[in-house]
Amino acid sequence: MNAIEPAAVIRRARGRYGRRLLILAHHYQADEVVAHADFVGDSLELARRAAREKEAEFIVLCGVHFMAETAAILSPGKKVYIPDPQAGCPLADSAPMDAVSRAWELIARGDRPITPITYVNSSARLKAFCGNHEGAVCTSANASRVVSWALQKPSVPFFVPDMNLGLNTARALGIDSGRVLMWDPGLPDGGISPGALGNADMVVWKGWCPVHYPSFTREDVERLKRMRPGIRVVMHPESSPDTVEASGEAGSTSQMLSIIDTLPQGSVLGLGTETTMVRRAARAMRGRVEIMPVREVFCEDMAKITVEKLADTLMGLETDKGRVQVPEEVAFLARKALDVMLRV
Repeated sequence: MNAIEPAAVIRRARGRYGRRLLILAHHYQADEVVAHADFVGDSLELARRAAREKEAEFIVLCGVHFMAETAAILSPGKKVYIPDPQAGCPLADSAPMDAVSRAWELIARGDRPITPITYVNSSARLKAFCGNHEGAVCTSANASRVVSWALQKPSVPFFVPDMNLGLNTARALGIDSGRVLMWDPGLPDGGISPGALGNADMVVWKGWCPVHYPSFTREDVERLKRMRPGIRVVMHPESSPDTVEASGEAGSTSQMLSIIDTLPQGSVLGLGTETTMVRRAARAMRGRVEIMPVREVFCEDMAKITVEKLADTLMGLETDKGRVQVPEEVAFLARKALDVMLRV
């Protein structure tokens, strides 16, 4: 396709399908993809929007694979597509089900009740595992609320797969760091002795998002604060606790955007997250608020989605090219875990 063809293909698809077609884009998507989206949001916002649009039959999600899975889980009866099935997520991939199941067998063997909690950045099967074991899903915005729910049962949360979100959540809730254990799937028995589990208040899986860790460091935050005295810095909670401590504030993608909306004119804000989103926010606020990246970091998997691939997907909707399907038994249990999150 040349530079003009993708836009023409997308226009024809919209004319053909009308409100039966819904194009969704994550905040980390490139501007040329976002320009064609009906709605831009974070991963759970996109999935919920897909479910809410009653007339939509074909959902094309411009993001990574677990996001399309989540949309399919919440939209039974609708067809969900991703423009590049190879757009994955290293964080989600860090917690394969066989490794999680082995960890669960050991962790749940003790006398204390365990509640599995998976970050929404995970596979459909991991979400279903949590649903099957009376657990829940969480987002970076509501992790504290979901972990608190598990603690109040009372039970020990087993938090998978993002260690930094788990550690930052534990700190925010006042859990003693000495009572938070790290399960390392690369070590025998996770590197945890059975006796140690009896004294744990939380177990965290050793996985991370390469966009936010170890990309961002305390030194990055301190350097920005020296450059711009008085700057407010907000880090994504997938960053290390040390980096979040240096900034003094953490917030999810949606929380960052909400903060931007409340800033008085002339404010200066540093954001520690994916640079495509930071740049777009900076352009939108130019002349009112100065927004700076703590450091420039891009998500390679998000960048796999291009306007050409979007157009190609739209041309193949009737052939199910790029369709993402979740087996009903998996979707049922995953919805159970998602429903818990929405209730607490």
